[in-house]
Amino acid sequence: MSEMKKRLQRRGARKGFTLVELLIVIIIIGILAGAMMMVAGRSRDTAEATRIISDLRTMKSAVLVWLVDASVPDDTWDKLDEDPTPLNAYLDKPLTAGNPYRFELGTVTVSKITSYDANGKPKYAPVPQTNTWILGYDLTGVSPGVKTHLAGQAKSVGLYKDKDINLTHDASDASFYDGTTETVYVVVQ
Repeated sequence: MSEMKKRLQRRGARKGFTLVELLIVIIIIGILAGAMMMVAGRSRDTAEATRIISDLRTMKSAVLVWLVDASVPDDTWDKLDEDPTPLNAYLDKPLTAGNPYRFELGTVTVSKITSYDANGKPKYAPVPQTNTWILGYDLTGVSPGVKTHLAGQAKSVGLYKDKDINLTHDASDASFYDGTTETVYVVVQ
């Protein structure tokens, strides 16, 4: 065998990876890591949106129990924004200053049947229910992905974008939270 052939065989017998092989493996690992980070980010947004919905439900339940336990005058609701401590007896974690909840009065417009036509089909009229207790959750600083997830669930869980809500039978979905505002609302009473 020639001297050149022997050298080539010795080189081929060496253990190790070439630079190209290492670069290919690093690129593949980078692509997989990037895909995992995207999935983890979406999962984090979904979990945060679920936590916000759960927090709103918990707060609404605490408020309803508080209403049953205490004789609460109508003008008490919006004062909870300044001092939410009356609700602390009904919560696992007490509310402090700077909490994300907003206790506001709003208007919920519902439909009332006024009459029936010749075919027996009901005719409706909008009836505003003023001074309705509305619970808000401040989304300042929440990522756009969380707001998108909240908007996707808004109709099924009753999340609204404004404290003046239209629930009439012919209302469009315009009252539901759409991810454009910094506060999401639920109706308490």
